[in-house]
Amino acid sequence: MAFRRSAAFVAAMVVLSGCLGTPAAVTTSESPVGDRTAGPDRPFADDQTPQTDGNVSLAPGLNESGLEDPEALIDAHRAALEETGFAFRFQANVSVGGASQGTVQRGTAESNLSSLVIRSTSVREIGDATTRFATTLWANDSTVAMRHQQGDRTRLTSYDRDSEQMSVPDETWAHLPRADLGSQATQSWLLELALMAGEYELVETERRDGSEFAVLRATEPVAAANFTDLDARVVVDSEGRVHNLTLTATAEGDAASTIRYAFELTEIGGVSVDRPAWLDEAIPPESDDGDANETEARDATPPVGRY
Repeated sequence: MAFRRSAAFVAAMVVLSGCLGTPAAVTTSESPVGDRTAGPDRPFADDQTPQTDGNVSLAPGLNESGLEDPEALIDAHRAALEETGFAFRFQANVSVGGASQGTVQRGTAESNLSSLVIRSTSVREIGDATTRFATTLWANDSTVAMRHQQGDRTRLTSYDRDSEQMSVPDETWAHLPRADLGSQATQSWLLELALMAGEYELVETERRDGSEFAVLRATEPVAAANFTDLDARVVVDSEGRVHNLTLTATAEGDAASTIRYAFELTEIGGVSVDRPAWLDEAIPPESDDGDANETEARDATPPVGRY
């Protein structure tokens, strides 16, 4: 089991290296998610030591010592989010040699992922070149539409949601491991990647505002010769819903690779997704179901921050 998980995580790091190339770690204008103070959906701040409550109910896949069944926790997380609807914030910083890319995503999904939107902005640095781009992905139960902006160009794309045509929308997400739309929306791909990386111990449990939480921590990577560093932390409620996750890992190879991921669940239930104004242009009325459609236009407005 440990060897399979280790090999999968190494493969994910290789994917990241291929996307960025191997010729400054990029940070966005916002602070990393994991450095925030505690709040209603983030039970523990990084500098806070909560009291342990031995009577707290544990999420599926956990036992008194730590993580017992990663797949059970991943399945519970996704099912719980899909049932209620949710909103999240995610930040990634990836560097390979002298190249780096930083991405911030914000997403909202209604129950059963019947309607969702994910907004992403990225900054990539390779040598002296800096590239900025942004993507908005919108979907209902039948259609997926995307708007990708880079420089003075805007590209609109749409396709049937059941067609599985998209695994990675564009360069905004290209440095992240591949995942289906549901996994991207619930960030299940991130949870799976994090749980592959190390052996997790249960370090804290707590009751707060009527909810029960557990904190998992991994500081030692699974057996893989090219890992030199790992620090991962997962905050999960008793239903399996991950409220906060941070992961920092380093791998040695032809070019040293470092990743830092941070995820925060910002709302649970009671969310709604609006239809974007550009959707009619992205989905021509004469298009056939299942056929991908694409239009491109020049736009003088810089893409980052424009949704």
